[in-house]
Amino acid sequence: MEQVKITGQNIDQVVNMVYLDKKEFYDELFGKNAVRYIKEAFDDDIPPFIKSNTVILQEREEIKGVLLYGDKSVFRRGYQKWFKVLGLKIFPVGSKMIYIIERLLIDFSVDDLYIVSLYGETKEFLLYNFIKSNRYKKIIADTSDEKLFKSFGFSEVKSAHPKLKRFEKFCDYEDLSGIGWDTHPLVKGRKLIIGGIEIDSELGLSGHSDADVLTHAIIDSLVGMIYKKDIGVLFPENEENKDRKSLEMLQFVINDMNKKGYFTSSIDCVVISPIRLREYREQIIASLESVLRCPVSVKFKSGNNVYPESDMKGVTAMCISNINRI
Repeated sequence: MEQVKITGQNIDQVVNMVYLDKKEFYDELFGKNAVRYIKEAFDDDIPPFIKSNTVILQEREEIKGVLLYGDKSVFRRGYQKWFKVLGLKIFPVGSKMIYIIERLLIDFSVDDLYIVSLYGETKEFLLYNFIKSNRYKKIIADTSDEKLFKSFGFSEVKSAHPKLKRFEKFCDYEDLSGIGWDTHPLVKGRKLIIGGIEIDSELGLSGHSDADVLTHAIIDSLVGMIYKKDIGVLFPENEENKDRKSLEMLQFVINDMNKKGYFTSSIDCVVISPIRLREYREQIIASLESVLRCPVSVKFKSGNNVYPESDMKGVTAMCISNINRI
Protein backbone atom coordinates (compact mmCIF):
# COMPACT_ATOMS: atom_id res chain seq x y z
CA MET A 1 0.00 0.00 0.00
CA GLU A 2 1.37 3.44 -0.92
CA GLN A 3 0.41 7.09 -0.56
CA VAL A 4 -0.29 8.70 -3.93
CA LYS A 5 -1.52 11.99 -5.39
CA ILE A 6 -4.62 12.71 -7.44
CA THR A 7 -4.04 11.83 -11.10
CA GLY A 8 -6.16 11.47 -14.20
CA GLN A 9 -6.21 7.72 -13.54
CA ASN A 10 -7.53 7.81 -9.98
CA ILE A 11 -9.54 11.04 -9.73
CA ASP A 12 -12.88 9.33 -10.45
CA GLN A 13 -12.31 6.88 -7.58
CA VAL A 14 -11.32 9.73 -5.26
CA VAL A 15 -14.34 11.85 -6.18
CA ASN A 16 -16.72 8.94 -5.67
CA MET A 17 -15.29 8.21 -2.20
CA VAL A 18 -15.47 11.87 -1.18
CA TYR A 19 -19.10 11.90 -2.32
CA LEU A 20 -20.01 8.66 -0.52
CA ASP A 21 -18.60 9.98 2.76
CA LYS A 22 -21.42 12.57 2.92
CA LYS A 23 -23.81 11.28 0.26
CA GLU A 24 -27.08 12.53 1.80
CA PHE A 25 -25.57 15.93 2.53
CA TYR A 26 -24.14 16.39 -0.98
CA ASP A 27 -27.38 15.21 -2.57
CA GLU A 28 -29.29 17.84 -0.62
CA LEU A 29 -26.70 20.52 -1.35
CA PHE A 30 -26.03 19.89 -5.04
CA GLY A 31 -28.91 17.68 -6.20
CA LYS A 32 -28.56 14.82 -8.67
CA ASN A 33 -25.35 16.27 -10.20
CA ALA A 34 -23.39 16.16 -6.93
CA VAL A 35 -20.62 13.88 -8.21
CA ARG A 36 -20.11 16.02 -11.33
CA TYR A 37 -19.89 19.22 -9.28
CA ILE A 38 -17.35 17.70 -6.90
CA LYS A 39 -15.28 16.46 -9.85
CA GLU A 40 -15.26 19.91 -11.47
CA ALA A 41 -14.32 21.49 -8.15
CA PHE A 42 -11.33 19.12 -7.82
CA ASP A 43 -10.30 19.84 -11.42
CA ASP A 44 -10.08 23.59 -10.67
CA ASP A 45 -8.99 23.37 -7.00
CA ILE A 46 -12.12 25.08 -5.76
CA PRO A 47 -12.30 25.18 -1.94
CA PRO A 48 -12.57 22.93 -0.07
CA PHE A 49 -11.82 20.35 -2.81
CA ILE A 50 -8.08 21.04 -3.08
CA LYS A 51 -5.96 18.33 -4.73
CA SER A 52 -2.86 19.09 -2.65
CA ASN A 53 -4.89 18.66 0.56
CA THR A 54 -5.98 15.14 -0.37
CA VAL A 55 -4.25 12.14 1.23
CA ILE A 56 -4.79 8.90 -0.73
CA LEU A 57 -3.79 5.33 0.10
CA GLN A 58 -3.68 3.02 -2.91
CA GLU A 59 -3.03 -0.71 -3.29
CA ARG A 60 -2.15 -1.63 -6.86
CA GLU A 61 -4.78 0.35 -8.83
CA GLU A 62 -7.44 0.41 -6.11
CA ILE A 63 -7.94 3.38 -3.80
CA LYS A 64 -8.23 2.07 -0.22
CA GLY A 65 -8.78 5.35 1.60
CA VAL A 66 -9.14 9.10 1.07
CA LEU A 67 -8.73 11.97 3.53
CA LEU A 68 -9.45 15.54 2.40
CA TYR A 69 -8.66 18.43 4.76
CA GLY A 70 -8.29 22.18 4.90
CA ASP A 71 -6.82 24.88 7.12
CA LYS A 72 -8.44 28.24 7.89
CA SER A 73 -7.12 29.89 4.73
CA VAL A 74 -8.93 27.33 2.55
CA PHE A 75 -12.27 28.42 3.99
CA ARG A 76 -11.67 32.17 3.68
CA ARG A 77 -11.09 32.67 -0.02
CA GLY A 78 -11.52 31.23 -3.51
CA TYR A 79 -15.26 30.59 -3.45
CA GLN A 80 -15.92 32.89 -6.43
CA LYS A 81 -14.76 29.95 -8.58
CA TRP A 82 -18.01 28.12 -7.74
CA PHE A 83 -19.83 30.47 -10.15
CA LYS A 84 -18.04 28.71 -13.00
CA VAL A 85 -19.23 25.29 -11.82
CA LEU A 86 -22.75 26.03 -10.56
CA GLY A 87 -23.90 28.93 -12.70
CA LEU A 88 -27.22 30.33 -11.42
CA LYS A 89 -27.50 27.44 -8.98
CA ILE A 90 -24.83 29.25 -6.94
CA PHE A 91 -27.52 31.26 -5.14
CA PRO A 92 -29.46 28.48 -3.33
CA VAL A 93 -26.38 26.31 -2.90
CA GLY A 94 -24.13 29.20 -1.91
CA SER A 95 -26.35 30.31 0.96
CA LYS A 96 -26.16 26.83 2.55
CA MET A 97 -22.39 26.64 2.07
CA ILE A 98 -21.84 30.09 3.55
CA TYR A 99 -23.85 29.19 6.66
CA ILE A 100 -21.80 26.04 7.28
CA ILE A 101 -18.48 27.83 6.66
CA GLU A 102 -19.44 30.72 8.96
CA ARG A 103 -20.31 28.24 11.72
CA LEU A 104 -16.94 26.58 11.19
CA LEU A 105 -14.87 29.76 11.27
CA ILE A 106 -16.41 31.05 14.51
CA ASP A 107 -14.17 28.78 16.62
CA PHE A 108 -11.58 27.94 13.96
CA SER A 109 -8.06 29.25 14.70
CA VAL A 110 -5.13 29.36 12.29
CA ASP A 111 -3.67 26.35 14.13
CA ASP A 112 -6.73 24.14 13.52
CA LEU A 113 -7.40 21.67 10.72
CA TYR A 114 -10.74 20.60 9.28
CA ILE A 115 -11.47 17.16 7.83
CA VAL A 116 -13.68 17.60 4.78
CA SER A 117 -13.86 13.90 3.94
CA LEU A 118 -12.64 10.59 5.34
CA TYR A 119 -13.68 7.36 3.63
CA GLY A 120 -12.48 3.86 2.74
CA GLU A 121 -11.11 0.63 4.19
CA THR A 122 -8.11 2.43 5.70
CA LYS A 123 -9.98 5.42 7.17
CA GLU A 124 -8.86 4.59 10.73
CA PHE A 125 -5.20 4.45 9.70
CA LEU A 126 -5.53 7.68 7.67
CA LEU A 127 -7.06 9.48 10.65
CA TYR A 128 -4.36 8.16 13.00
CA ASN A 129 -1.57 9.17 10.64
CA PHE A 130 -3.17 12.58 10.10
CA ILE A 131 -3.35 13.23 13.85
CA LYS A 132 0.27 12.16 14.41
CA SER A 133 1.88 13.85 11.41
CA ASN A 134 0.29 17.32 11.56
CA ARG A 135 1.10 20.12 13.98
CA TYR A 136 -2.21 21.64 14.97
CA LYS A 137 -4.22 22.82 17.94
CA LYS A 138 -7.50 21.10 17.12
CA ILE A 139 -9.12 18.91 14.44
CA ILE A 140 -12.74 19.55 13.45
CA ALA A 141 -14.92 17.24 11.36
CA ASP A 142 -18.50 17.31 10.06
CA THR A 143 -19.44 13.68 9.53
CA SER A 144 -22.12 11.02 9.61
CA ASP A 145 -19.58 8.47 10.96
CA GLU A 146 -20.25 9.10 14.65
CA LYS A 147 -18.75 5.79 15.83
CA LEU A 148 -15.34 6.36 14.20
CA PHE A 149 -14.72 9.78 15.70
CA LYS A 150 -15.99 8.86 19.16
CA SER A 151 -13.66 5.83 19.22
CA PHE A 152 -10.78 8.26 18.56
CA GLY A 153 -11.73 10.44 21.51
CA PHE A 154 -13.41 13.26 19.58
CA SER A 155 -16.08 15.30 21.41
CA GLU A 156 -19.39 16.18 19.79
CA VAL A 157 -20.21 19.89 19.51
CA LYS A 158 -23.08 21.86 17.95
CA SER A 159 -23.64 20.80 14.35
CA ALA A 160 -23.95 23.11 11.34
CA HIS A 161 -26.28 20.78 9.41
CA PRO A 162 -29.01 18.29 10.46
CA LYS A 163 -27.54 15.49 8.30
CA LEU A 164 -24.08 15.83 9.83
CA LYS A 165 -22.58 15.77 13.31
CA ARG A 166 -19.65 17.96 14.25
CA PHE A 167 -16.76 16.57 16.28
CA GLU A 168 -13.54 18.12 17.50
CA LYS A 169 -10.39 16.95 19.23
CA PHE A 170 -7.32 18.69 20.62
CA CYS A 171 -3.88 17.36 19.72
CA ASP A 172 -3.05 14.52 22.05
CA TYR A 173 -2.34 10.80 22.07
CA GLU A 174 -0.97 8.23 24.52
CA ASP A 175 2.09 6.01 24.11
CA LEU A 176 1.84 2.38 25.28
CA SER A 177 4.16 -0.63 25.13
CA GLY A 178 3.47 -4.37 25.17
CA ILE A 179 5.76 -7.40 25.58
CA GLY A 180 5.20 -10.65 23.67
CA TRP A 181 6.87 -14.05 23.94
CA ASP A 182 6.28 -17.47 22.37
CA THR A 183 8.05 -20.81 21.90
CA HIS A 184 7.25 -23.78 19.62
CA PRO A 185 9.07 -27.14 19.36
CA LEU A 186 10.81 -28.17 16.16
CA VAL A 187 9.47 -31.37 14.58
CA LYS A 188 9.62 -33.22 11.27
CA GLY A 189 6.75 -33.10 8.81
CA ARG A 190 5.81 -29.45 9.40
CA LYS A 191 6.57 -26.28 7.43
CA LEU A 192 8.74 -23.67 9.13
CA ILE A 193 6.92 -20.32 8.96
CA ILE A 194 8.55 -17.23 10.48
CA GLY A 195 6.90 -13.83 10.13
CA GLY A 196 4.62 -15.16 7.41
CA ILE A 197 7.56 -16.41 5.31
CA GLU A 198 8.18 -20.09 4.60
CA ILE A 199 11.76 -21.06 5.49
CA ASP A 200 13.62 -23.81 3.61
CA SER A 201 14.11 -26.39 6.37
CA GLU A 202 13.70 -30.11 7.05
CA LEU A 203 12.11 -29.24 10.39
CA GLY A 204 9.06 -27.11 11.13
CA LEU A 205 7.28 -25.83 14.20
CA SER A 206 4.56 -27.80 15.94
CA GLY A 207 1.36 -25.98 16.84
CA HIS A 208 -2.40 -25.80 16.31
CA SER A 209 -2.14 -23.05 13.70
CA ASP A 210 0.80 -22.67 11.31
CA ALA A 211 2.91 -22.17 14.50
CA ASP A 212 4.49 -18.93 13.27
CA VAL A 213 6.30 -18.21 16.52
CA LEU A 214 7.37 -14.66 15.60
CA THR A 215 3.90 -13.52 14.54
CA HIS A 216 2.45 -15.15 17.68
CA ALA A 217 4.83 -13.13 19.87
CA ILE A 218 3.78 -9.91 18.13
CA ILE A 219 0.09 -10.74 18.53
CA ASP A 220 0.66 -11.55 22.20
CA SER A 221 2.33 -8.17 22.78
CA LEU A 222 -0.65 -6.37 21.24
CA VAL A 223 -3.58 -8.25 22.77
CA GLY A 224 -2.01 -8.19 26.23
CA MET A 225 -1.84 -4.40 26.27
CA ILE A 226 -5.08 -3.63 24.44
CA TYR A 227 -7.44 -6.43 25.50
CA LYS A 228 -5.72 -7.55 28.76
CA LYS A 229 -5.75 -11.12 27.37
CA ASP A 230 -3.32 -13.52 25.72
CA ILE A 231 -3.33 -14.94 22.21
CA GLY A 232 -4.95 -18.22 23.30
CA VAL A 233 -8.09 -16.43 24.50
CA LEU A 234 -8.61 -14.65 21.17
CA PHE A 235 -7.60 -17.63 19.02
CA PRO A 236 -8.45 -20.86 20.92
CA GLU A 237 -7.38 -24.29 19.68
CA ASN A 238 -10.61 -25.07 17.85
CA GLU A 239 -11.44 -26.21 14.32
CA GLU A 240 -11.67 -22.66 12.99
CA ASN A 241 -8.05 -21.93 13.93
CA LYS A 242 -6.55 -25.30 12.95
CA ASP A 243 -3.62 -24.72 10.55
CA ARG A 244 -4.70 -21.08 10.30
CA LYS A 245 -2.15 -18.62 8.96
CA SER A 246 -0.83 -16.52 11.82
CA LEU A 247 -0.43 -13.51 9.52
CA GLU A 248 -4.22 -13.60 8.99
CA MET A 249 -4.67 -13.66 12.76
CA LEU A 250 -2.39 -10.63 13.05
CA GLN A 251 -4.38 -8.79 10.36
CA PHE A 252 -7.60 -9.49 12.29
CA VAL A 253 -6.07 -8.04 15.46
CA ILE A 254 -4.73 -4.97 13.63
CA ASN A 255 -8.09 -4.24 11.98
CA ASP A 256 -9.93 -4.55 15.29
CA MET A 257 -7.48 -2.48 17.35
CA ASN A 258 -7.43 0.26 14.70
CA LYS A 259 -11.21 0.57 14.99
CA LYS A 260 -10.70 1.11 18.74
CA GLY A 261 -8.14 3.87 18.16
CA TYR A 262 -4.93 1.85 18.78
CA PHE A 263 -2.06 1.80 16.25
CA THR A 264 1.38 0.21 16.21
CA SER A 265 4.19 2.77 15.92
CA SER A 266 7.17 0.36 16.00
CA ILE A 267 7.93 -3.32 16.70
CA ASP A 268 11.28 -4.69 17.90
CA CYS A 269 11.78 -8.48 17.83
CA VAL A 270 14.36 -11.13 18.77
CA VAL A 271 14.20 -14.70 17.44
CA ILE A 272 16.30 -17.49 19.06
CA SER A 273 16.67 -20.26 16.48
CA PRO A 274 19.13 -23.08 15.74
CA ILE A 275 18.18 -22.70 12.06
CA ARG A 276 19.90 -19.80 10.30
CA LEU A 277 17.35 -17.16 9.31
CA ARG A 278 19.53 -14.17 8.43
CA GLU A 279 19.03 -14.47 4.66
CA TYR A 280 15.25 -14.20 5.18
CA ARG A 281 15.40 -11.00 7.25
CA GLU A 282 14.25 -8.57 4.54
CA GLN A 283 11.37 -10.84 3.44
CA ILE A 284 10.20 -11.30 7.02
CA ILE A 285 10.34 -7.58 7.77
CA ALA A 286 8.47 -6.72 4.54
CA SER A 287 5.83 -9.35 5.34
CA LEU A 288 5.21 -8.00 8.84
CA GLU A 289 5.35 -4.32 7.88
CA SER A 290 2.71 -4.86 5.19
CA VAL A 291 0.24 -5.80 7.93
CA LEU A 292 1.48 -3.68 10.84
CA ARG A 293 2.10 -0.51 8.75
CA CYS A 294 4.97 0.56 11.01
CA PRO A 295 8.76 -0.01 11.22
CA VAL A 296 9.69 -3.57 12.28
CA SER A 297 13.11 -4.73 13.50
CA VAL A 298 14.01 -8.45 13.68
CA LYS A 299 17.26 -9.81 15.19
CA PHE A 300 18.30 -13.46 15.08
CA LYS A 301 20.20 -15.26 17.85
CA SER A 302 21.54 -18.82 17.97
CA GLY A 303 21.41 -19.31 21.75
CA ASN A 304 25.19 -19.94 21.89
CA ASN A 305 24.68 -23.50 23.15
CA VAL A 306 23.16 -22.14 26.36
CA TYR A 307 19.44 -22.18 25.61
CA PRO A 308 17.42 -25.31 24.65
CA GLU A 309 16.93 -23.86 21.16
CA SER A 310 20.61 -24.58 20.47
CA ASP A 311 19.89 -28.32 20.65
CA MET A 312 17.26 -28.14 17.86
CA LYS A 313 14.49 -28.33 20.45
CA GLY A 314 12.55 -25.32 19.23
CA VAL A 315 12.38 -21.65 18.25
CA THR A 316 11.57 -18.77 20.60
CA ALA A 317 10.49 -15.24 19.69
CA MET A 318 10.20 -12.15 21.86
CA CYS A 319 9.11 -8.64 20.96
CA ILE A 320 8.26 -5.22 22.30
CA SER A 321 5.45 -3.40 20.53
CA ASN A 322 5.06 0.34 20.82
CA ILE A 323 1.46 1.46 20.42
CA ASN A 324 -0.22 4.86 20.04
CA ARG A 325 -3.66 5.29 21.52
CA ILE A 326 -5.48 8.15 19.84
